[in-house]
Amino acid sequence: QAVPLVPFHTTDDMQDLTQAGRWSLLGLLLCLLAVGPVRAQEWPEVSKYDLPILYRQARMQMQIDKVLAEYGPALPTLPPEHVPSQADTVRQWLAQFLPTVEEPPPATFQLTSSKQVTRAERRRWARYFADTKWAYYGNTGFTTLDTLHTRVLRARMQAHFGPPTRTLSEIDRDGLPTLQEYVQFEYWFVVNDTIPVRVMDSNGPFDRGLVIAADYRLRDDLPAIRAALLQAVSSTPRLKPYVDYYYSEIQRRWYRTGFDGRRFFTRPIPEPNLARGRPELPRPGG
Repeated sequence: QAVPLVPFHTTDDMQDLTQAGRWSLLGLLLCLLAVGPVRAQEWPEVSKYDLPILYRQARMQMQIDKVLAEYGPALPTLPPEHVPSQADTVRQWLAQFLPTVEEPPPATFQLTSSKQVTRAERRRWARYFADTKWAYYGNTGFTTLDTLHTRVLRARMQAHFGPPTRTLSEIDRDGLPTLQEYVQFEYWFVVNDTIPVRVMDSNGPFDRGLVIAADYRLRDDLPAIRAALLQAVSSTPRLKPYVDYYYSEIQRRWYRTGFDGRRFFTRPIPEPNLARGRPELPRPGG
């Protein structure tokens, strides 16, 4: 015999459910009246691509709440760690990470005399040392002569030695074939009566440091020769005005660069007429 399908509720239960439903419906209507009409576009749209992001955010928040509940809102501070060094200086501390920060060891070379070659003497000097095989030493260290801007070192050279021996203004008369051999300035010397030495810029006014060149048999002594020859330039911050031409091979552009006594300048210019000689310092305000 078939069992009739009767809802599992008594009459009293049905009355209670009906009463509860009325109160629920009344509460919903009151909420809608308080909030006002809700437009469809006000509901946030969540796509399937947003679900992983929401999950990660919920999981991270749960982990944060767990950590805060276990350790509190702040962690205990640690005492400062002492930096081991002989002098307790930042330089000593950096030395363990940058071993090259130390000055190069002194070489056996001893500088006994030096004579600067003037602009008028450069041809005779060039003929006398024409067979020299040159070795070069550039801005590879952390000394003043390696890290100071070349334009500043040029002003210091002007103060200690006067005008350079050769600049771009002399290239045509010296017979240099290509622009690859152009440098902003060169100071020539005779060291210890017999050793030719050249000091020049590393890459015009846009770089740092100076380059030194001498006989290749003295290549191991080049750092010591440079330090001894330019000791005053390195230690005395005295500047003197100057102006040079400079040609950038990468940009294929000419510049007038220098120091006017107050500020350094580097201005692009049309190709100059080098036959007129070296440039002159611009007048104040020019």
